[in-house]
Amino acid sequence: MIRSSDLRKVKKIMNIQIVRLNSGEEILADVKIKEDSVVVKKPSLILPTGQGSIGLMPWMPYTDVPDGIEIKNSFVAFTVKPHDELMNEYNSAFGNGIVVPTKPAVSGPALTLTE
Repeated sequence: MIRSSDLRKVKKIMNIQIVRLNSGEEILADVKIKEDSVVVKKPSLILPTGQGSIGLMPWMPYTDVPDGIEIKNSFVAFTVKPHDELMNEYNSAFGNGIVVPTKPAVSGPALTLTE
């Protein structure tokens, strides 16, 4: 079980975002947003695999750039936070290995309306 203090440390260290490029590529990475660019560390490409599912594969796997790849804002359409499930897949394969537990369903007694 992950302690909340450990989770806060991870959130400070990593900023996992989806970066949509103007070319249509969607990259999932640890993102640092700068004034005129974004820097992506440990980038992975989001690929549709058919029947409504997606897969992740390394983006630019033949590079050795521990400080990340800088992409000018003119090539970026937008950045957005991914769903927890996608972030967990990324962390398992490319990130720090920490998986955020899913929130349990909340249920209680059935509610009825009365007059």
